Amino acid sequence: MAGYFTQLPERLLAWAVRQMTAERREWGAAMLAELGQLQHPAARWQFALSCLRVALFPPPQPGGQNVMLKGLLVTLTAAAFIGFVLLRPETGGVWLAYAITAYSISLFLSTVFFGQWLLLAAVTWGVVSNTRGRQSFAKVPPTVRRWGRLGIEVIFGLFNPVLYLTILSAALPLRRPEMEWWFAPLHALACVLLIAIWGWRVGGAGFKPASSAARIGLCALLLASLACLLAFAVKDLQVLVRGGAVLGDSNPWTLLLTALILCPLYLMPAVLLCDYLRATTGQTTDQPKGFFLLSHRASRFAVAGVIGISLVTFALAAQRRSDANVRKLVSQHAAAIQSAAARYDVDPRLMAAIVYVTHREQLSPFRDNIERLLTSAWASRVDSSNVLNHALDISLGVTQIKPRTALTASVLATGYTPDTLPEPAYADYRHVEPVGAGWPPPITAQTVLNSPLPVPSDQRTAAQMLVNAEANLETCALILALYQKQWEATRPDWSIRARPDILATLYQIGFARSKPHGAPQSNAFGTRVREVYEQAWLGELFAAQK
Repeated sequence: MAGYFTQLPERLLAWAVRQMTAERREWGAAMLAELGQLQHPAARWQFALSCLRVALFPPPQPGGQNVMLKGLLVTLTAAAFIGFVLLRPETGGVWLAYAITAYSISLFLSTVFFGQWLLLAAVTWGVVSNTRGRQSFAKVPPTVRRWGRLGIEVIFGLFNPVLYLTILSAALPLRRPEMEWWFAPLHALACVLLIAIWGWRVGGAGFKPASSAARIGLCALLLASLACLLAFAVKDLQVLVRGGAVLGDSNPWTLLLTALILCPLYLMPAVLLCDYLRATTGQTTDQPKGFFLLSHRASRFAVAGVIGISLVTFALAAQRRSDANVRKLVSQHAAAIQSAAARYDVDPRLMAAIVYVTHREQLSPFRDNIERLLTSAWASRVDSSNVLNHALDISLGVTQIKPRTALTASVLATGYTPDTLPEPAYADYRHVEPVGAGWPPPITAQTVLNSPLPVPSDQRTAAQMLVNAEANLETCALILALYQKQWEATRPDWSIRARPDILATLYQIGFARSKPHGAPQSNAFGTRVREVYEQAWLGELFAAQK
């Protein structure tokens, strides 16, 4: 083991030399020879790390651009923008809503009026001309051609897929229960491939892009992306045909027109992928021209910047509040907890324990700002079509409740379930998850309560309510009261009022999995809530509130 550690500086430097360009490997060989003359371990490590820095990030050539400074400026600018958005999440949320809405409108208009077909024809003509060795659009300046091609790639290969995977797939009926067993893995694979392709385009030029292993890897990545794109096209076509049949609009001409309008969204990335795949398999010395977005050295600075930002983000996300700060948070909301608990006849100590465990062990200040950012975008009036509302369903507020959960609780409090609400109220709850078989009419008839959220409401209203601490605590108390009434209505001796661990477990796993029986078991969250519930400081706090 000691010998391996002694040889580690040579191994690191040898690896770095192998990453260098051919004209600089002579310098690397000289540095390896000089390292071999050093005996002291500290001197060897210091020399190896210094050479490693120069090998991976060499100084700019005389007269060349200072790539290090440019990369640093880009990284600092991105970090400053991200920092501002997180420090001012309400402002950043409005920006996000404006950006997504504006882009969605422009995409919709260009799609409906067949503008995408013109772009597809132009790109296809350029690809075919290049394949035959002719210069396409010769009268257009090269800079315009290059940036135009890149803009189309960013729109159809990055923005549209991100919009589809994060928002449209949740907001539109693009997934059905019978498809879920294979759509979820396909969705995850698409996310991985999207990150891999653009990560390769940004940072791949700095790590031996002409090697056979890199070329084979790129071919495999492009082929996998094509196959994934084909799978999504088949899936969405199937959803389109079935959706028309369900809605009674199965006119073949309507379906054909809709398919023609949407085709370029799938054909454009397919053409671009095929072009890069042809170039990759046809060349022998380099990867396809134009695939990499940055130069050799700039790509390494970009990768280093992304890694640095990722590490900082991970550190911020891993940060947790101290025990003293969380106890102070619970104390600040003690009066509101007591009031909500009294209104719905639940144990205030249980609610306080849920608040403590949630903020001490699951959340971080960084997560709070992300939550406020998304909520600001979610609840913004900019999103008049409610598209964001269906996609962004995160836990909010002091007790971390999802808006859909709040909507479901408000419906159960009326003695109905979302799928038994009469029209027109039912239309507002079609996207709410079903409550399962544990809430039949005899049970719901005995769970009537007053909800802080009126029925009907939409997800924007629920989100706006949940960011208010008092309304959030009242919703938490309502949810706990519903579980208490459900189990007591099923069988009185199955009451869980004295089981904070079971109530906390149900609070976390949701209404659909609440099925009363005689031997309930708690999960890890419920067990931890009970441990906090039994601590003396919590009893003393609420004894003082009475």
